[in-house]
Amino acid sequence: MNVLSVQDLSVQFHDRHAKGETVSGLSLEIAPGEIVGIVGESGSGKSTAMQAVLGLLPERAEVMSGKMLLNGDSIAPPPYRDGRPQKQEQKAYEKKMQQIRGSQIAMVFQDPLSYLNPTVKIGRQITEAVRVHNKNCSRAQAKVRAAELLDMAGLRRPKESLDKYPFEMSGGMRQRAAIAIALACEPKLLIADEPTTALDVTVQGQILKLLARIAEETATAILLVSHDLGVIASVCQRVLVMQNGKMVEEGTVEEIFYDPRQEYTRLLIERASGLCALTEKKISGEALLTLKNVTKSYHSGRRNLDQKKFEAVRDVSFELYKGETYGLVGESGCGKTTVAKMITGVHAPSGGAVLYHGEELVGMQRQIQMVFQDPYASLNPRMTIRETLEEPLLLNTSDSPEIRKEKVTEIMKMAGLPPEDAGKYPRAFSGGQRQRIGIARALMLRPELIVCDEPVSALDVSIQEQILELLEQIQRETKVSYLFISHDLNVVKRISQRLGVMYAGSIVESGATESVYEDPWHPYTKALLSAILTPDPRTARRRRKMAAGGEQEKEVQYDTGCPFASRCGYAMECCHADRPKTYCFGDRKVACFLYSEEYTGRRSNDYKMTSQI
Repeated sequence: MNVLSVQDLSVQFHDRHAKGETVSGLSLEIAPGEIVGIVGESGSGKSTAMQAVLGLLPERAEVMSGKMLLNGDSIAPPPYRDGRPQKQEQKAYEKKMQQIRGSQIAMVFQDPLSYLNPTVKIGRQITEAVRVHNKNCSRAQAKVRAAELLDMAGLRRPKESLDKYPFEMSGGMRQRAAIAIALACEPKLLIADEPTTALDVTVQGQILKLLARIAEETATAILLVSHDLGVIASVCQRVLVMQNGKMVEEGTVEEIFYDPRQEYTRLLIERASGLCALTEKKISGEALLTLKNVTKSYHSGRRNLDQKKFEAVRDVSFELYKGETYGLVGESGCGKTTVAKMITGVHAPSGGAVLYHGEELVGMQRQIQMVFQDPYASLNPRMTIRETLEEPLLLNTSDSPEIRKEKVTEIMKMAGLPPEDAGKYPRAFSGGQRQRIGIARALMLRPELIVCDEPVSALDVSIQEQILELLEQIQRETKVSYLFISHDLNVVKRISQRLGVMYAGSIVESGATESVYEDPWHPYTKALLSAILTPDPRTARRRRKMAAGGEQEKEVQYDTGCPFASRCGYAMECCHADRPKTYCFGDRKVACFLYSEEYTGRRSNDYKMTSQI
């Protein structure tokens, strides 16, 4: 018997903003232990359909279904009458759905930090979930069960993790804790809504392995909602493709990716594959930005008592040329955003120098602007788009209102936004449009350098491609330079000419994007590239199995040894005792003892260095 069976599901919102049905005629089935993927662009109805299954839609949403069964038990909502829900029937339905969500359905959301209680330790959050669903369980038994769930979720030291707050854990560890909470009620159906979007490739691979293991070992059915076709290809058995609230195609993962029948499905796959292409543009000439041995240190512990020095960034050096896009990649917590904050003048470096046009950077420069990851969070919801775009001009220029209006119109056109929408608020725009607004705001002062910090990670693949094309078009027209920070290696490969790979606060390898991707020299770079998921089921599954081992939870030793030594399959004795310096071979730089004559032997003068891994 199927865990979930839905036939002809439709959702319509009864309010003045309604424009027909949000979901129309959706049918799906999922068996025990099966992983089914749901893909589609933003606004296609994926999340609305899942909220309808969970019974989490507001009262103004009318849910209609020919049949909706969970383990054979009907969960169809009561019908509307005269466009309104009947209160008594609605209350009975909500009570029933609350019981079902507590015992049969659980959900894992995109950002674990936003729904984990930041003031409560992880252990208590899990034990509360355990005791709610098992009234006869004591506190001691619940704590034991919580440790078992964290162990099942893949945390190496589950008992220690029970005493941590969410902010003390990395993104991957928080997502594992959220999965443990979802598993506390032993659900028959787990709905995972973009569970890996905000995670880097290595942690993403670990979470996907975990979901596959849960489905196999506990026979839990998993509905995986994602705009990342590489994620879908690597872990799902079947795929549903949604467009404009309707399911346009359904089939096995091999049928969908290798023999799509619908033009929309083919277009999605082509766009996802297009992100894997290399940029061909090469840049040289004047260095616009130079970082020389930049270090940023913080102190932990109580004031004047047991303070420990923590180096978030250590001896980072690179140049960014005029009109170039330089990519900065690495796992979460490696120091990418800290580098961005020092470049924009938000933080001052503890050591080294940030040079702009050869002069030391002091404070915030108007010629350096920033585009953030979440376009909605970075826009003031109480300001119109015109007010948002005029604000930099009001603060930095003496332009008249007429000139400001002309500049706003010009920049909106450049960003692909209709100038007549300038009077609207951010809530009136889609995610891709809001990111265009963020780019337009960064362009208002005509900067020479824009720092893009994860600008497309929260967007679906078609919108990602539009934003990347927009950035390239703007660069051609204005000669602006980009520092492009991302954990998505396919995106960095698509847009950057050169890149630096960061690990534990240091750049371990840098060079031309094409040469680094085709022939990685550092073991960490190779591990990152092997973890990339592509929209090809066979390749994606093979790479998921080859992905780097578990997430590093112990503190990295910065003072002695190579920080990657404990995870490196090529580590020598010297790697644990000394820290490697950066070795240069043309435009290629790598921090690894495998490229040192001192530890690997002298080479002839005509020897041409290649990858040693």
